[in-house]
Amino acid sequence: MASEDSIDVEVRLLPPLSNTARQERIKLTLRKDSTLQLVIDGLAERFGSQFRRHLYDDRGQVIPSWVVFINGRPVHLNRPEALATSVNEGDSISFLLALAGG
Repeated sequence: MASEDSIDVEVRLLPPLSNTARQERIKLTLRKDSTLQLVIDGLAERFGSQFRRHLYDDRGQVIPSWVVFINGRPVHLNRPEALATSVNEGDSISFLLALAGG
């Protein structure tokens, strides 16, 4: 349960993140003024460098094909302001790797 200075969010992971984390749903407790960047940092801290490698390229930039849904609303990580998106108490956050092909 979140304290006065923190929030709880639920994170849903799809492959390949769920494969690395070995789970599909995670509850994270974060500080009250958290952003999507802090969600990613919290997940990477919890699940290690392999998890982080799924999200970032060799230059430390977020791989642009990731889409994060916060309460069903898409946040495209290829936009510079995406990582500064606020998260709030009770948010449901899902990570989806958007692939295309033919």
